[in-house]
Amino acid sequence: MDYKKMFDIQQIMLLIGFILIGAIGRYVLFGLGVQPFPNFEIIMVLTFLAAMFLRPTIAFLVPLFSMIFSDILIGNPIFVGSQMNKIVLFTYSGFAIIALVNILKRDQLRNALGKLRLKNIGIAGGLGVGFVLIYDVWTNMGWWYLMYPHNTTTLAAVFTAGIPFMIYHMISGVVTFIAIALPIMVIATNKDIIRLPTTPIKTMHKIPVALLVILLIGLSFSGTAMKVPQKSEVWLEHSETTSVTVVIDGDGWTISDNVFAYADDTAFTILQRCSKRNDFVLEYTFWEEFDSILIDSINNVENGKDGMYWQYYVNEDIPMIGSDNYKLENGDYVRWSFEEVPW
Repeated sequence: MDYKKMFDIQQIMLLIGFILIGAIGRYVLFGLGVQPFPNFEIIMVLTFLAAMFLRPTIAFLVPLFSMIFSDILIGNPIFVGSQMNKIVLFTYSGFAIIALVNILKRDQLRNALGKLRLKNIGIAGGLGVGFVLIYDVWTNMGWWYLMYPHNTTTLAAVFTAGIPFMIYHMISGVVTFIAIALPIMVIATNKDIIRLPTTPIKTMHKIPVALLVILLIGLSFSGTAMKVPQKSEVWLEHSETTSVTVVIDGDGWTISDNVFAYADDTAFTILQRCSKRNDFVLEYTFWEEFDSILIDSINNVENGKDGMYWQYYVNEDIPMIGSDNYKLENGDYVRWSFEEVPW
């Protein structure tokens, strides 16, 4: 019996299986919204298992193709069109970094999880936390680099806003590594069901993986500041303290959103972005005598209807200047109200 040929076939089957599980699992959990709690995912644990079961030259393909295929299924913009979502390069390179660490430490990690002991349960949970921490620090850095001014204030804001998501992600790491990685490693180590690669990883096999990681890191930093994409795993716009809260009270309807304010953003520019994000019509006119823009209608509700007009408030105060001249800061609360104006 040609054991080498059988081993090669097993490696291909495992590679395909890991990728399918990763892509479909992420689509179901994230795309269909059936996560038991936010940021629960299985790509991290599959990245670990791929490094344990597969040759290094193909192990790194598991997280990359799982992410690419699931992004396509979910509908996330990746490498097509002008709306390319540059943050995916940080997410892909983040998993590639984790894959490289697992490959370099493969023998030690196998020995650590080879038996079902209380100590090994703790090690498995610790690995889940450690890998998530590396990944989240890296991707948070990506959000800061791509989306916000490069200063310590915005850097601190990004990491502060990301703390709740990081905590949930760490819980995901602990659960999946203890419930999935540890039992599989114990069975694979003690039962002759799946043949694990046993030869030490040669330097020549580590180099391609390291070069790929370096390439992805370089590509990640090739982007420049851009608008916040509509889909993400960690958003400053999820926090009221790091974005502008916009509430529009119309004629029997309400629209609310959180929009990140860049330098020189005004109440008007924020309203413009809100209209594009929420797909409603915004009409306005520039009045030279006032040197300001006046709102004509929002969501097809026009000024003057039944003696009511659009009025905006910032932190529940009425500004004495036009909305295009009122500069906003993240943390502000802006409310547009269709109401009667006392004359």
